[in-house]
Amino acid sequence: MSRVFLFGLNIEDTTLIDASANIVHDAQLGLRRKIYFVNAHCVNMAAVNANYFCVLQRGGGVLFADGSGMRMASKLAGFSLKDNVNGTDLFPLVCRDAANSGIRLALLGARPGIAQRCADNMKKSFPNLDIVWTHDGYFNASNEMEVIKAINESDAQILFVAMGVPMQELWIARNADKICVPVILGVGALFDFYSGEMPRAPYQMRKLGLEWLFRFILEPRRMFVRYVIGNPVFIIRLLWRRLRGQEFLQKTSLINSVE
Repeated sequence: MSRVFLFGLNIEDTTLIDASANIVHDAQLGLRRKIYFVNAHCVNMAAVNANYFCVLQRGGGVLFADGSGMRMASKLAGFSLKDNVNGTDLFPLVCRDAANSGIRLALLGARPGIAQRCADNMKKSFPNLDIVWTHDGYFNASNEMEVIKAINESDAQILFVAMGVPMQELWIARNADKICVPVILGVGALFDFYSGEMPRAPYQMRKLGLEWLFRFILEPRRMFVRYVIGNPVFIIRLLWRRLRGQEFLQKTSLINSVE
């Protein structure tokens, strides 16, 4: 696996298939991994939230580039990413590989009932898939340790955390040392898609990098700031940093991953 440097962050440059295989392999070996996905919205959030940026930059996580914004950034830096490694497309591959390898999964987050519906749907697609625990994201500090205790008692090997950016990354960073599950991923709205709560964009829109537009059409009020304001802000930030020649955006030599 190789890395590139974008927006001050070390991004793994890999394919969806290889990312899934590595995640399941690490889970088999019990290697501890925190996995985060970085898209244009994440870059905007990291620019104004120092704690979140610190988690991405120095928190020991594996970062994957997600979406057309990161593809645009890589091209301006003079190279092309191998794939759009987003959590939504990666999830069924991990489920497939986990089912084939006997790896146990746990799902945490979203509204009550969504994680379980997601689990039920994935088990229909992959009958050998072992999802040993699900829980919604509606808990507070007073019962957080009870949730963590239940995660540990589930004996899961991969934990998907769906709380949205940056809450999920901050939660994972704060609690990773208390959680026995070796591989933990922050996956945003993923459970909503695979539970059937929210449709995904048609394949052609995804292929053209327009999934964001589909989500905006579905939820215009909720997504207005993120896309109508956020996308131009991301492009301005990208061009400004590029013009200034800062390390915020640059091509670096690809190096072998040592993690």
